[in-house]
Amino acid sequence: MNVEDAVVGHALRSLRLLLEAYAAAELPQWDLFAANVKMVRVEPGNVLFSAGEIHPYIYFVQHGLLKAQMSVEGGRRNATVFFPEEGDVLASMTALGMEGVRRAAIRGLHPRSNTIQAAVEAETIHTVTALETSLLARVSFRVVDHLATQHLAWSRLIAALSVMHATTLQADVAWLRSTPEQRYRDLLTEHPGLVNRVTQRDLANFLNITDVALSRIAKRVRNESTKAPDGVPQAIEESASEVG
Repeated sequence: MNVEDAVVGHALRSLRLLLEAYAAAELPQWDLFAANVKMVRVEPGNVLFSAGEIHPYIYFVQHGLLKAQMSVEGGRRNATVFFPEEGDVLASMTALGMEGVRRAAIRGLHPRSNTIQAAVEAETIHTVTALETSLLARVSFRVVDHLATQHLAWSRLIAALSVMHATTLQADVAWLRSTPEQRYRDLLTEHPGLVNRVTQRDLANFLNITDVALSRIAKRVRNESTKAPDGVPQAIEESASEVG
């Protein structure tokens, strides 16, 4: 077995553990699914997929870090909305072409049908770019959808992934209600590794503030850490100093 085969074999084993955890059951016809999985390597600065594309694929991030951006303010700028990293399931939900979503939107059965036209056209609304050399497992959603019509476990998997997506969106909405400084502090506490992996510019874009504003916040937090009594987590002070 060569190195590439070993990497693919390890990725498929870890992927099976992840997906069967989501499905809470063994996934039948795994060999059919595995035969359609392709390993994709993306170098820093390269785009995985772009807004406006028909891109009905699901990605499972094995290694690396990426950023997902969407156009805001009438297309005047791109805002970073999340950073896919190891263990993340990555897909443009609007581009998966789920027939039930398209049908409900086309018939105007959802009160905001006019605002989800991207789902009708099955187009992605995100542009995803690698920040680090990243390795992802890719599979067409059509493969998963086909298996879901045959087996309850695969149908449960789709439902679980959808609920996880909705849950993270709800958490993001709550997080966005905080001030930029509080969001920065929360990141240092809850996700210090991410702060250390992204540039100050990408982090500022994510927080929707300028680089200068982020520097001021980081300096204030750093100064507080140096003046704080014993017991303050050292990781917070180190992370703030790297950003600032």
